[in-house]
Amino acid sequence: MIPRILHQTWKTDAVPVRFQAYVESWKRHHPDWTMMFWSDRMLLEFVAEHYPNFLPSFCSYSHGVLRADAGRYLLLHHFGGVYADIDCECVAPFDPVMGENRIVFCKEPDTHAPVQANFRGLPYLLFNGTIASPPGHPFWLDVLSMLPGLTHAKQAIDATGPCLLTSAQLGYRDQAAFAIHPPALFTPVDSSGRRADSGGQTLSIHHWVGTWWTPEPAPRLLDRIRSLAYQSWYQLTRGAYLDETATKRGVSQAALSAPPPSGQNIAVLVPLRDAADHIQPFLDVLQRLDYPKDRIKLAFCEGDSSDGSWERLQAAVAPLAGKYRGIVLLQKQLGSASLDRANRAKPRFQRSRRGNIAKVRNHLIDHGLGDDDWALWIDIDVWQFPPDIVSRLIGTGHRIAVPNCVKIAGGDSFDHNSFITTRHTKDYRYYRAIRDGLYQPATGAPGRLYLSDVRHLEKIGLDGVGGTMLLVDAALHRGGLRFPELPYRDLIETEGFGALANDLGIRPVGLPMLEILHVPW
Repeated sequence: MIPRILHQTWKTDAVPVRFQAYVESWKRHHPDWTMMFWSDRMLLEFVAEHYPNFLPSFCSYSHGVLRADAGRYLLLHHFGGVYADIDCECVAPFDPVMGENRIVFCKEPDTHAPVQANFRGLPYLLFNGTIASPPGHPFWLDVLSMLPGLTHAKQAIDATGPCLLTSAQLGYRDQAAFAIHPPALFTPVDSSGRRADSGGQTLSIHHWVGTWWTPEPAPRLLDRIRSLAYQSWYQLTRGAYLDETATKRGVSQAALSAPPPSGQNIAVLVPLRDAADHIQPFLDVLQRLDYPKDRIKLAFCEGDSSDGSWERLQAAVAPLAGKYRGIVLLQKQLGSASLDRANRAKPRFQRSRRGNIAKVRNHLIDHGLGDDDWALWIDIDVWQFPPDIVSRLIGTGHRIAVPNCVKIAGGDSFDHNSFITTRHTKDYRYYRAIRDGLYQPATGAPGRLYLSDVRHLEKIGLDGVGGTMLLVDAALHRGGLRFPELPYRDLIETEGFGALANDLGIRPVGLPMLEILHVPW
């Protein structure tokens, strides 16, 4: 059963005056309970003593709210009882839930889900500000196992908060372990003060004093002036770009409306340049795929290499004749200057560099892709992936799918071209991040999530896709869905491809938990 213990946390042991009445409300309704108040220092020592393996992750959190979130889950696992944020007011004794042997949650108000849950594929959000639990429940160990992979997630709700908690609950092996109530139980009003439209009793009220829910303020006059200035500069300097209407019209409606392919033939499409050292190791890792070799065609396109990549490629694939369904070797010379890895990511090079990559990819579509069912794009410097990667990508049931490309297993995403847009406002911050007609926000800038930011999800819809590994229904390519060689909606190459696919009603998906490894340089 749930023990009569209340856990609350704050930065120090001095509760701010504005919260004291809320804290006293719990004591008033539960005079015989054990009240356990935890400061940040006390939580640190608790984790060090009882969960030492988690201590490095706990200490790596950049904000106190993350430690408070993680700490409440560990307190409930170790002691059990009720956890309540200090901006939660108790309005009735908790006797109705104390006889439970399940974990007691309530959902956040329905008005919150469209903001954060829906685009993540979550049907609702669990409220983590008040939770009741028996001690030692194994669900909390599942949550604990997910936390280290999310220590650097951009948003607290993914790293430790309601989205992480909801994903863990939805994926838990025993759904009978939870008593999930309507919002009325612990959070009868939403963050805007509106009454949640749900029945049932109310035991506590969350006052939303400290929360992830922070509406963006209305733009100031100076911000509007800045936006006009940056937008004007953008119009003057954006250069050539693709007309959206004409680009969309160029894709076959028949291809767009077709179902995912039922056939199993796959073309592995590999663009490469100055990659001589990667060719043989790449072929070796392809050999370890558990997908039937007589279903796989290999198609390579080399161009502008200065390290003998073309000759190395020809020699390396010669012994593979007859082992695969087919092997195609192509060249596409673009006459572009070589860029070393120290400079290749600089914003001023992206329009020409990625435009050329798009040309190589489109050359592979035209000359390397035949009547194949699937196109699997793989960069040649991807050096490890699961043997069953093909079947897992096809098994999503989606026509465009990408895994999570990282340098270190469990680390941050390397391929930032696979992203989810969380900020759609085109103000001065948007136009300030445009260079040569391409939107190029800094890696840590708000407005985008990468796959490592949502590693608690099995899959999520994407607004842009990366090409380190990218599965595409080949009928889409044959029907005209290609890689933009000029900016499309301020995006190019694979990012522009993802944006165009979305505009045409084909939603790409990313698989945050399915990792592939890129060489770490």
